[in-house]
Amino acid sequence: MGDNSWWVGVLTALTALGASWVTSRGNTNGARVQAEVAARVKEVADARDRRRDAYRDLSAQVNALSEVFWRMEVVDQASSASTRRTIIGEMQAASREAVSRVTKASRDVLLEGPADVAEKARELRRLAVDTHLLLIQLVDGSDEPRAAYNRAYRLFRDHHIRFIEAARSALEVR
Repeated sequence: MGDNSWWVGVLTALTALGASWVTSRGNTNGARVQAEVAARVKEVADARDRRRDAYRDLSAQVNALSEVFWRMEVVDQASSASTRRTIIGEMQAASREAVSRVTKASRDVLLEGPADVAEKARELRRLAVDTHLLLIQLVDGSDEPRAAYNRAYRLFRDHHIRFIEAARSALEVR
């Protein structure tokens, strides 16, 4: 039968080449999977950051509008009707600008989602506009539309809290 060492050497070399190829292929697949996972993690983190920024901006704009609406306490403390009318006029002008910023910020939230938070943002914007429109109807703060304004403002504030809760829930890491 002769010397089999040559065949053993060839078989060993082929086995080593096969093992090397399998290892290389496994390493390549592992690196590809790792790169895909890293890209997905970055994508999720970026989306979460965009959402957080959009939620934060909307909340900040709502707070700024609330400060305008809150000035009704200053109206209540004013001694004359003309002073009350002046303060309400200032509130109405400031409210127009603030509602515009709330609208822009709410649209950013609508784009970023998710759907339940976007719906809360849409409703919050609607309540901001409703409260603003009731503020526009006020003359001196002691007239009939005042009760409707107060109810709308309370509803607006309460809905802001609900928006914050939904936003916080959407940002939780699961």
